[in-house]
Amino acid sequence: MNLIKRLFKQLAPPILQSWITKAVRHFRLRWHSASPDTQAKRLQVAHNRLNSNLAYGEFVLREGMHFYLHPESFEPFEAFCYVYPEMVEEMDSFLALTKDRLNLLDVGALHGVFSLAFTASSPDKKAVAVDASPFAFARLLYNVHKNAPGQVIPVECALSDESALLQMHYEWEHAVVASMSSGNSTTFSVPAERGDEVCSKLSFKPDVVKIDVEGHEISVLKGLSSVIETYKPLIFLEYHPQRVAQEGRLVADLISLLDLWGYCVLQKDGSLMPPSILERFSTDQRIILKEF
Repeated sequence: MNLIKRLFKQLAPPILQSWITKAVRHFRLRWHSASPDTQAKRLQVAHNRLNSNLAYGEFVLREGMHFYLHPESFEPFEAFCYVYPEMVEEMDSFLALTKDRLNLLDVGALHGVFSLAFTASSPDKKAVAVDASPFAFARLLYNVHKNAPGQVIPVECALSDESALLQMHYEWEHAVVASMSSGNSTTFSVPAERGDEVCSKLSFKPDVVKIDVEGHEISVLKGLSSVIETYKPLIFLEYHPQRVAQEGRLVADLISLLDLWGYCVLQKDGSLMPPSILERFSTDQRIILKEF
């Protein structure tokens, strides 16, 4: 399917691409509206209300967050509006908990939804959006240029615990660190840097860090040790225990890091739990980490 989409984008005239993209989006909105009453449908109705009568390329993520997006970015942004209620909740929590924070390091930025959402509420907010995928980075550059060229700094590289070349492969547009069990024989090399070095070069002092790197999260955190120890940022982490294990890491490695930095897991009710709670998780989790 991805191959067909790429060929279509290469061969079809832009006006045809625009018309078909509009038609597909219209069909998807109508299909959701006709689906059984679910939380996703209720979210869809609210999203439709915000996005009615917009010109092509315009998108409203939340009230007051109006963007001009690359055509390929609509689906990733819609995921945080209605398609996946757990991702809607993730975005709502992110916006609520970061409203008084100023500097976001967005690791695994993809098309830039978190960076754009974070900076939309105030011109004083800044973001560094890091992504290793050439496919996604092209969309990220477009979205930043159209919406927040002075507030979001795009950086094309991978973050890890050392400066080196990482072998990665594609999963959709995600660049994922290749492993022996990935089952993907087509890999490519991507330059990696420590997050500490990236922030130092940019004189950037993050008070929020978002990490979504499909299993490479422990290496990213280790490469951010100076930033975390110095600025104690609020950390939004997608934790993928099975992929972490494929990289030869253990949950004990993550727990040790968090204990060293004095971090706990922030619960929905605002309480803090010790990092050892991570031992309970065997499936992917969206977790929030906060200094104790």
